[in-house]
Amino acid sequence: MADEKLSNPELPIIKPGWQGNAFAQGKFKNEFQDPNRSLLIALRWMVTPNPQKEEKKQDAWLPHVIDPRPFLQSKQDGLVWLGHATFFIRLGGVTFLTDPLFYNVSLKKRKVPFPVKPEELPYIDYVLLSHGHFDHCDKNSLKTLRESHSFTVLTSLKMATLIKPWLPNTPIYEAGWYQQYKLPEHQLKVTYLPTLHWHKRGMNDNDTILWGSFMLQTPEHTLYFGADSGYDQHYKEISQLFPKIDTCILGIGAYSPAFIMQPSHTNPAEAVQAFHDLGGKTLVPMHYGTFDLSDEPLGEPLRWIKQLEAEGKIGGKLSALGIGEPLSF
Repeated sequence: MADEKLSNPELPIIKPGWQGNAFAQGKFKNEFQDPNRSLLIALRWMVTPNPQKEEKKQDAWLPHVIDPRPFLQSKQDGLVWLGHATFFIRLGGVTFLTDPLFYNVSLKKRKVPFPVKPEELPYIDYVLLSHGHFDHCDKNSLKTLRESHSFTVLTSLKMATLIKPWLPNTPIYEAGWYQQYKLPEHQLKVTYLPTLHWHKRGMNDNDTILWGSFMLQTPEHTLYFGADSGYDQHYKEISQLFPKIDTCILGIGAYSPAFIMQPSHTNPAEAVQAFHDLGGKTLVPMHYGTFDLSDEPLGEPLRWIKQLEAEGKIGGKLSALGIGEPLSF
């Protein structure tokens, strides 16, 4: 039986010939590969010694944290990294918050605090929810944000079933890959795009909610928020549709061991290759330093990507921000 093709019938599809996301037996699929994510792989990780164990113990590096409020309270276009995959972005006066995460995640404690009180965040037009993993779609953070802010959620197919009970009376707009949201701002375009990833929150919900990334466009600036993704050819596919990308926000952490992490996250070298595939001008790394999620030492992702920069292997500008540090456009 052929896979069903799902999209939001109310939204335009921007990729010629794209029929929608493959969906079979209640589960979404990746576009180009179907990685093995069996419990045996996770068990292998649990019983395999970490060759960097001692190095990891000795690594005392933590991200530099500064007060983001001067930028947050300004009217300047740009972004500020708030830790992990959470960014406050202002484009053409429209404001976004990506994958809000203010607290610890399950048993994982933040290595550095969220750099501002959530209620001190400025007005937020749109919350971008890339996918349903706990460190990107956090119930407590969304509920806290809703207490002090009104906003619209832009997210993926089937996500509303999960988050609607947490966010009563909050508009939630879903899209499939290569679909553009219908927004009231005439100068703004937001498109939902592919990643190589997956969904799971409980025992029996594997891949029941779609995962993806976002492109934000105004006449002055185009920004790609890459969310969680392994390296694959979707970056080249995206560049065909968006030939002028100013800023690429890409993950560089949680990559070791590769046998379990590679289909989910990019290491620094893979992130640089994705950046080159996208043809971006400025690379902003994320998804490192806030939580200890994998086997590599906490400071290794930043050291690695800075080494690539020093060797002249980044074809563009690297903007490795501290937490709370803004990048103006």
